[in-house]
Amino acid sequence: MKKLLLVAITCFAVKIANAQSVSFTDLLNLTSMSNTQAHDFMISKGFKQDGTQSFGGKVFDQYKSGRTPDKTEMMYVGQGSKTPNGNTKRDVSYTTIQNADLDNLLAQAKKSTLTLIFQGADVNKNIFRFDNSLFRATISVAFDKKSGAVDVSQKENAGN
Repeated sequence: MKKLLLVAITCFAVKIANAQSVSFTDLLNLTSMSNTQAHDFMISKGFKQDGTQSFGGKVFDQYKSGRTPDKTEMMYVGQGSKTPNGNTKRDVSYTTIQNADLDNLLAQAKKSTLTLIFQGADVNKNIFRFDNSLFRATISVAFDKKSGAVDVSQKENAGN
C-alpha cells in the first residue's frame, strides 16, 4: 500500500513540475506518423494546435504546450508526404526556452542509435548534428542556454 501511495505521489509531482513533454524518440517517431496520428499524438502530449507556419516553402502545423509561459515548448510538425514505398515522411522541429529540456534531449540523442557527426558553433549557438541510415537530427543550444531547437527529419532514401 505504501508503494502504491509513493508511486501516485511521484507521478503527481512530475505532472506538477511540468516535466519535458516529448522525448528524442518521440520526435523521431513523429517523422513517420500519418497526419492524424501525429495530430493525436501531439494532443495526447498536452500540446494545442496553434495554426500553421511556412518555412522554406514547407507548411508546418504549429503546436504550443500547455505549460506556463516561462516553460513554453513549440512543436512544428511538417505536412506528411508519401515515399515511393508508401510510408509517410515529415520534418519535425521542437523549440523550448528550458535549459533542462535541451540538456535532456541532447543526452537522449547521444544515447540513441544516431551518431554524433558534428559538434560546433556559430555566432549564437552550439550545434550538434546526429545521423544514421534513417534519420538526421540537429540540436541547437543558444550560448546563454535560454533557448534552443531540435530539428529531425527522415532521409530521402529511408526505408527503401
